[in-house]
Amino acid sequence: MVAILATSVMPYVKVLGVAPDLVLIFAACWAMIRGQREAMVVVPMAGLIRDLTTSDPVGTSVLALSPIVLLAAIRDLRPVESDFLPTLAVVATASLAYSVISMTVLTAVGDDVPWGTAMLRVALPSMLVNSLFTVLIYPPMRWLTPRPKTESFGVGSAVHL
Repeated sequence: MVAILATSVMPYVKVLGVAPDLVLIFAACWAMIRGQREAMVVVPMAGLIRDLTTSDPVGTSVLALSPIVLLAAIRDLRPVESDFLPTLAVVATASLAYSVISMTVLTAVGDDVPWGTAMLRVALPSMLVNSLFTVLIYPPMRWLTPRPKTESFGVGSAVHL
């Protein structure tokens, strides 16, 4: 559903000259909300579906989205109390990684990629635009995701597992 929306509607939504990458944002939010284990399944599936809706070589999106699975480890580190700030960092980093990896693949298959221009006009603005659109996707996903029940050691105990 997200891949269809991304290919049909989002090319007409341009911010800073780039369209938000809903598939990347969805995959990153899923990884940060649901964890690395589920990300290992959802991210490659999202990449494959995206590959089927674009003209890029098949496997490019799967490869370019794969850093999201590694970046989802930030969720377990808990650098800050909020889950949202690390998600923004993952989306921004994954956006840059996606651009670099896809440009590398396109260069490897013989396409002429203007790296400097692409980095300035696509990669860097997509980091910002995807982070801004994360504000629209993350809250409903977080709200719809069941939270694990906390277990305590006894009545009134301050220790939760």
